[in-house]
Parts: sequence; structure tokens; C-alpha cells
Amino acid sequence: MNRFFKISIFTFGFTLIISSLSFTQSNSQSNLQLFPENYDFGVGLWNTIAENFVEVSYGFGNLSHKKIKENFNNVSLSEIKIGRRFTGPAGNYKILSFNDSYLFSSYVTYNTITNENSTKINAELWRFGLGYRKGFGYNFAGSILFLHNQFGFIWNKSSFNFNQFNLSENSQTTLKKYDDIRFGTINSGGIDFKLMSFLGVGALYETTVIFPRHLFWKQAASFFIELFSQTGIDYFTEGVLLKSVPRITPIFYFLLKNGLSYFFYTLKQDKMNWPFNTETPLTTQAIKFNLNIFI
Repeated sequence: MNRFFKISIFTFGFTLIISSLSFTQSNSQSNLQLFPENYDFGVGLWNTIAENFVEVSYGFGNLSHKKIKENFNNVSLSEIKIGRRFTGPAGNYKILSFNDSYLFSSYVTYNTITNENSTKINAELWRFGLGYRKGFGYNFAGSILFLHNQFGFIWNKSSFNFNQFNLSENSQTTLKKYDDIRFGTINSGGIDFKLMSFLGVGALYETTVIFPRHLFWKQAASFFIELFSQTGIDYFTEGVLLKSVPRITPIFYFLLKNGLSYFFYTLKQDKMNWPFNTETPLTTQAIKFNLNIFI
């Protein structure tokens, strides 16, 4: 894994250097040539627009813990977000940028109809937290397509139902660490399609890491390593991609940000505060579909 990490960092740095040398200070005329003369930037978005929104989601997922040999039953997830969105032009280029800040609450439970397997662990979680979502997109005759990455802090209240005789003592001890409210992080990447001024739909893939206990300094250091890496992609996007290939910047941004998020997720599946030698966390993965109402 260390070798893979070094290769990833080298590849990112090499790409950054080559891109910077290849795409030095393109003038505005060359940028505009990427688009037809009658390209519709649309709906008066030359200035930033602020909107409040309510988002409801429903999805399906699973839980896992690498120290627990037994399997968890699949779960369904219901969620509501309340937040504020800022949308505007990405510099002088004819694509859009947006960012959301929001609070959310969700309920996760095993499906009692399809998951009545007594040899698997039934989980129920109440979650609440705050998050930030950012991305770039395109306007198609008034309908806006956004590709984005999300990050948030999440608090979880969990309960588990299982057959005591089928669950090992080690697994029971591990699960008891999550009986109280536990802190965690949540990442996701997805697509939003704003159909009209007040309505949008979307889909996303989500991962969460739930910590069995709180180690402030190791947790803070692990967080800033990830934040520093993600911020590097933001600077690369705004300093290189937007100037050289604005038309495909939303796609590149989506792949880079979410690829890095998932890479860190795989590392934290073994060590909750990677790269420090810390406990194995409870993790979840889910696919969600959402409906947005803008106010």
C-alpha cells in the first residue's frame, strides 16, 4: 500500500508539472474558441446566485468491520438536508461552479422484509451532521448538470440486534464500542441535475467511517493530511484545468476529488486515523437518490 501511495503522489506531481508547462497562460480568445459563438451560458448566472434548499434522499447500503467475521444485513437509508447553495460562473470560463453548506439527519436500518437472516447482524443508526459540497457543471438550455464531491462530519447513534449464540465474543465486544454516540466522517461523489429553478434530482455514492473512540491529535493530523491533498486538487483545478481545458474541467474535477476520497477511505478501513496505528473502524457504503427543492 505504501508503494501505491508513493506512485500516486509521483503521478499527481508529474501531471501537475507537465500540465503547467503545456498550458501556460492561454489568452481569453483561445478559451472562447472552445465554445460556439451562440453558446448558452444561461439564466443570468454571470453573477453568483444564493439559494436555500431542502434535499430528501433514499438509498441502499451495507456496513462492514474488518475485525468482525460475521456479515451485516443490508440496510436502507432515509435522509434530509437543509442548506444553502451558491452558484456562479467559474472565472471567465463558460462553465458553472457551485458550493453547498448544509446540515443533515438520516436514519439507517436493516430491511425487515428482505433481511430476516438470523445469522447476520441487524443494524440501526440515527445520524446527524454537517457537510460541504462543491463541484462544477454545465448549463443545457436552463437545466444545469453538476458533478460534485462532498465531505462532512457525522455523529452516529447505533444499535445492533444479533443472535448471541451465533456471534463470537470478539465481535460482540467490538460492537459494544459503538453503543454510545460516535463521531465519524462522510464522503460522497455524485451528479445533480437541476431540472428547473426550484427542482432538481441526483444520485451519489457515499462512504462513512465511524470511530470507536476519539483520539484528538491523531484524528486532527489524519484529517489535515487528507485536507491538504484535497486542497491540492482544488488549486490544480483552478490554476491549470480551468485555464487549459475548461470544457472538461467538471469531469476531471469529479474524477480526481472522488478518486482521492475513496483512496483515503480504503486506508481508513484498517486504521481509523491513518497513517497512525489506530483501531479498525465501522464503515458504511451506500448508493442514494435525492430530490432537491430550492427556495
